[in-house]
Amino acid sequence: MKMIRSSIAALGAAAGVASAAFAADYPAKPVTIIVPFSAGGGTDITTRTLAGPMAEVLGVEIVVKNTAGAGGTIGTAETARSKADGYTIGMMPVGPMTTQPHLRELPYDPVSFDYICQAYSAPSSLVVRKDSPFNSLQEMLEHAKANPGELNYGVQAVGSIPHVAGLGLAAASGAEFTFIPYKGSAPTFKAILDGSTDMFVAHISFLTKNSDQVKSLAMLTSERVSTAQDLPTANDQGVPMHFPIWGGLVAPKGIPAEAKAALEAACEAGMNSDAFSSRMADLRMPVAFMNSADFEAFVALEFAKNDEVLTAAGLKK
Repeated sequence: MKMIRSSIAALGAAAGVASAAFAADYPAKPVTIIVPFSAGGGTDITTRTLAGPMAEVLGVEIVVKNTAGAGGTIGTAETARSKADGYTIGMMPVGPMTTQPHLRELPYDPVSFDYICQAYSAPSSLVVRKDSPFNSLQEMLEHAKANPGELNYGVQAVGSIPHVAGLGLAAASGAEFTFIPYKGSAPTFKAILDGSTDMFVAHISFLTKNSDQVKSLAMLTSERVSTAQDLPTANDQGVPMHFPIWGGLVAPKGIPAEAKAALEAACEAGMNSDAFSSRMADLRMPVAFMNSADFEAFVALEFAKNDEVLTAAGLKK
């Protein structure tokens, strides 16, 4: 443990030196991170947790701005068209980056951005209200098969990973659901609580934060999550599924190299900080840093993979 802490301290110090080297030019004012979903969801929670440690490394305030709507594409488009100076960046999740561009004409695609870091790769969970009569995935599926279309499945947007996961669940199990789109995890959560919808797919940090009001029927992972060994997977219950929810920091294409380097160093140091890692542990969420080059290559692969998935589902534009 002492060696790990020493390594983290050294990393933070190195990032501090890097940012100090660029201090004359960048950053000279606050940095804004756009979150393309409403406040309170998993992407928002991760962004706000990371913003504090990153701000300490950069030496300036970081402002988190929520721009929700259209499956996250409004905030993503806002990020893409922002001035490429390193002062407006975005925390972009898998859906707006790799599924939505296949579903509609958008003013951006994955090559519209400079990549900074992957900030999270979170296991997802099929969630219902705490007092739901269903206590397992199989109980819910049996009811759904006996009552086709009766159960409402809330999704953050058509074509989002939660929606794609729901389509996958229906195809794998033979059940039918009525899909209802919302504008993010928080509105979907409200709909769960007021009974407007019966279930939705949530980021594990969202599930953990709201465990007094919701429960998991199944983790949508191929194996049990290291930080949530007590929660059974869909695979454990006879329905193989793997739908992680990932995201990372990106900037408008063409930001100065020194700004990109400083942001990448701050992201890595922030994710290795005690403040971030302890909060992720509280949320039962693994830390999953990926550097700029690796994250860019990963997004390209995910974009191609989801092209195939959406084409097979008949959703491709």
